[in-house]
Amino acid sequence: MPARFLGVVGFVLISLGCASQVSAEFCFGIFNSVAQDVKRRQCWPEPFISSDRAAARAPFATMVSNGWRRQNMLGENHFDASTGQLTEAGRLKVRWILTAGPQQHRVVYIHTAESEEETAARLAAVQQLVSQIAPNNLPPVLTTSIADDGSPATEVDAISRKYMSSMPDPRLPAASFGGGNGSGGSGK
Repeated sequence: MPARFLGVVGFVLISLGCASQVSAEFCFGIFNSVAQDVKRRQCWPEPFISSDRAAARAPFATMVSNGWRRQNMLGENHFDASTGQLTEAGRLKVRWILTAGPQQHRVVYIHTAESEEETAARLAAVQQLVSQIAPNNLPPVLTTSIADDGSPATEVDAISRKYMSSMPDPRLPAASFGGGNGSGGSGK
Protein backbone atom coordinates (compact mmCIF):
# COMPACT_ATOMS: atom_id res chain seq x y z
CA MET A 1 0.00 0.00 0.00
CA PRO A 2 2.73 2.58 0.82
CA ALA A 3 4.50 1.90 -2.48
CA ARG A 4 1.29 2.43 -4.44
CA PHE A 5 0.51 5.60 -2.49
CA LEU A 6 3.97 6.97 -3.10
CA GLY A 7 3.66 6.15 -6.79
CA VAL A 8 0.35 8.00 -7.08
CA VAL A 9 1.67 10.99 -5.13
CA GLY A 10 4.80 11.07 -7.25
CA PHE A 11 2.75 10.91 -10.44
CA VAL A 12 0.48 13.76 -9.28
CA LEU A 13 3.46 15.91 -8.34
CA ILE A 14 5.16 15.26 -11.68
CA SER A 15 1.91 15.97 -13.53
CA LEU A 16 1.44 19.27 -11.75
CA GLY A 17 5.06 20.18 -12.35
CA CYS A 18 4.77 19.64 -16.10
CA ALA A 19 4.37 23.13 -17.57
CA SER A 20 5.52 22.57 -21.13
CA GLN A 21 4.26 20.24 -23.87
CA VAL A 22 7.51 18.21 -23.92
CA SER A 23 7.43 17.49 -20.22
CA ALA A 24 3.73 16.54 -20.43
CA GLU A 25 4.53 14.00 -23.17
CA PHE A 26 7.39 12.69 -21.06
CA CYS A 27 5.06 12.22 -18.07
CA PHE A 28 2.44 10.56 -20.29
CA GLY A 29 5.13 8.18 -21.61
CA ILE A 30 6.14 7.23 -18.07
CA PHE A 31 2.49 6.61 -17.15
CA ASN A 32 2.00 4.38 -20.20
CA SER A 33 5.18 2.45 -19.38
CA VAL A 34 4.04 1.82 -15.81
CA ALA A 35 0.60 0.71 -17.01
CA GLN A 36 2.17 -1.64 -19.54
CA ASP A 37 4.45 -3.16 -16.90
CA VAL A 38 1.47 -3.73 -14.59
CA LYS A 39 -0.47 -5.50 -17.36
CA ARG A 40 2.55 -7.68 -18.20
CA ARG A 41 2.88 -8.75 -14.58
CA GLN A 42 -0.80 -9.64 -14.39
CA CYS A 43 -0.62 -12.05 -17.36
CA TRP A 44 2.99 -13.06 -16.75
CA PRO A 45 3.51 -16.72 -17.60
CA GLU A 46 1.11 -16.92 -20.56
CA PRO A 47 3.05 -14.96 -23.22
CA PHE A 48 6.20 -16.99 -22.59
CA ILE A 49 4.82 -20.54 -22.28
CA SER A 50 4.74 -21.40 -26.00
CA SER A 51 8.26 -20.11 -26.67
CA ASP A 52 9.58 -21.97 -23.62
CA ARG A 53 7.95 -25.18 -24.79
CA ALA A 54 9.39 -24.77 -28.28
CA ALA A 55 12.85 -24.19 -26.83
CA ALA A 56 12.51 -27.31 -24.66
CA ARG A 57 11.42 -29.45 -27.65
CA ALA A 58 14.04 -28.17 -30.12
CA PRO A 59 16.85 -30.57 -29.05
CA PHE A 60 14.59 -33.58 -29.60
CA ALA A 61 14.27 -32.85 -33.32
CA THR A 62 18.07 -32.82 -33.58
CA MET A 63 18.29 -36.09 -31.63
CA VAL A 64 15.74 -37.78 -33.91
CA SER A 65 17.57 -36.56 -37.00
CA ASN A 66 20.91 -37.85 -35.69
CA GLY A 67 19.33 -41.17 -34.73
CA TRP A 68 17.97 -41.71 -38.24
CA ARG A 69 21.30 -40.69 -39.74
CA ARG A 70 23.04 -43.36 -37.64
CA GLN A 71 20.32 -45.94 -38.40
CA ASN A 72 20.59 -45.37 -42.16
CA MET A 73 24.39 -45.21 -42.25
CA LEU A 74 26.45 -47.76 -44.13
CA GLY A 75 29.75 -48.25 -42.34
CA GLU A 76 32.98 -50.12 -42.92
CA ASN A 77 31.30 -53.50 -42.41
CA HIS A 78 28.84 -52.92 -45.24
CA PHE A 79 31.56 -52.69 -47.90
CA ASP A 80 34.13 -55.18 -49.15
CA ALA A 81 37.54 -53.82 -48.18
CA SER A 82 39.26 -54.95 -51.39
CA THR A 83 36.66 -53.97 -54.02
CA GLY A 84 34.62 -51.26 -52.31
CA GLN A 85 31.42 -53.00 -53.36
CA LEU A 86 28.49 -53.58 -51.00
CA THR A 87 28.43 -56.79 -48.99
CA GLU A 88 25.24 -58.80 -48.58
CA ALA A 89 24.58 -57.00 -45.28
CA GLY A 90 25.03 -53.65 -47.04
CA ARG A 91 22.64 -54.57 -49.85
CA LEU A 92 20.03 -55.74 -47.34
CA LYS A 93 20.36 -52.54 -45.33
CA VAL A 94 19.96 -50.35 -48.41
CA ARG A 95 16.90 -52.39 -49.42
CA TRP A 96 15.42 -51.93 -45.92
CA ILE A 97 16.07 -48.16 -45.98
CA LEU A 98 14.36 -47.79 -49.36
CA THR A 99 11.41 -50.09 -48.80
CA ALA A 100 10.65 -50.45 -45.09
CA GLY A 101 12.01 -47.27 -43.51
CA PRO A 102 9.63 -44.35 -42.93
CA GLN A 103 9.13 -42.29 -46.10
CA GLN A 104 10.47 -39.06 -44.55
CA HIS A 105 13.68 -40.80 -43.42
CA ARG A 106 14.61 -42.62 -46.62
CA VAL A 107 18.08 -41.16 -46.95
CA VAL A 108 21.16 -43.40 -47.30
CA TYR A 109 24.27 -42.21 -45.47
CA ILE A 110 27.73 -43.54 -46.24
CA HIS A 111 30.53 -43.34 -43.69
CA THR A 112 33.49 -41.55 -45.23
CA ALA A 113 36.45 -43.81 -45.94
CA GLU A 114 40.18 -43.20 -45.45
CA SER A 115 40.61 -41.81 -48.98
CA GLU A 116 38.46 -39.76 -51.34
CA GLU A 117 38.71 -42.48 -54.01
CA GLU A 118 37.39 -45.15 -51.66
CA THR A 119 34.51 -42.89 -50.59
CA ALA A 120 33.70 -42.19 -54.25
CA ALA A 121 33.69 -45.95 -55.02
CA ARG A 122 31.33 -46.58 -52.10
CA LEU A 123 29.06 -43.76 -53.22
CA ALA A 124 28.94 -45.14 -56.79
CA ALA A 125 28.16 -48.68 -55.58
CA VAL A 126 25.31 -47.46 -53.37
CA GLN A 127 23.86 -45.17 -56.04
CA GLN A 128 23.87 -48.06 -58.52
CA LEU A 129 21.94 -50.29 -56.09
CA VAL A 130 19.54 -47.46 -55.23
CA SER A 131 18.76 -46.92 -58.92
CA GLN A 132 17.99 -50.65 -59.25
CA ILE A 133 15.72 -50.81 -56.22
CA ALA A 134 13.86 -47.50 -56.67
CA PRO A 135 14.41 -46.26 -60.25
CA ASN A 136 11.50 -43.79 -60.21
CA ASN A 137 11.97 -42.34 -56.73
CA LEU A 138 15.69 -41.88 -56.07
CA PRO A 139 16.34 -40.93 -52.43
CA PRO A 140 19.42 -38.91 -51.52
CA VAL A 141 22.71 -40.71 -50.90
CA LEU A 142 24.95 -38.61 -48.65
CA THR A 143 28.27 -39.01 -46.90
CA THR A 144 28.72 -38.54 -43.16
CA SER A 145 31.61 -38.57 -40.75
CA ILE A 146 29.83 -39.64 -37.57
CA ALA A 147 31.40 -42.57 -35.73
CA ASP A 148 30.73 -46.04 -37.11
CA ASP A 149 30.13 -48.26 -34.08
CA GLY A 150 28.99 -51.33 -35.98
CA SER A 151 30.39 -54.87 -35.95
CA PRO A 152 30.66 -57.35 -38.81
CA ALA A 153 27.58 -59.53 -39.23
CA THR A 154 29.69 -62.70 -38.98
CA GLU A 155 30.94 -61.61 -35.55
CA VAL A 156 27.44 -60.77 -34.32
CA ASP A 157 26.13 -64.09 -35.66
CA ALA A 158 28.94 -66.06 -33.99
CA ILE A 159 28.25 -64.39 -30.64
CA SER A 160 24.53 -65.04 -30.95
CA ARG A 161 25.05 -68.71 -31.85
CA LYS A 162 27.51 -69.21 -28.99
CA TYR A 163 25.03 -67.66 -26.56
CA MET A 164 22.17 -69.86 -27.78
CA SER A 165 24.29 -73.03 -27.54
CA SER A 166 25.31 -72.30 -23.95
CA MET A 167 21.76 -71.79 -22.65
CA PRO A 168 20.53 -74.52 -20.28
CA ASP A 169 17.45 -76.51 -21.18
CA PRO A 170 14.26 -75.03 -19.72
CA ARG A 171 12.81 -76.91 -16.75
CA LEU A 172 10.04 -76.37 -14.27
CA PRO A 173 10.85 -76.04 -10.57
CA ALA A 174 10.46 -79.18 -8.49
CA ALA A 175 7.00 -79.59 -6.98
CA SER A 176 6.81 -79.33 -3.21
CA PHE A 177 4.08 -81.21 -1.35
CA GLY A 178 2.94 -80.73 2.22
CA GLY A 179 3.90 -78.23 4.85
CA GLY A 180 3.98 -74.65 4.07
CA ASN A 181 1.99 -71.56 4.44
CA GLY A 182 -1.56 -72.77 3.84
CA SER A 183 -1.79 -71.34 0.34
CA GLY A 184 -2.01 -74.80 -1.21
CA GLY A 185 -5.28 -76.46 -1.79
CA SER A 186 -6.39 -79.43 0.29
CA GLY A 187 -9.91 -78.06 0.31
CA LYS A 188 -10.59 -78.54 4.04
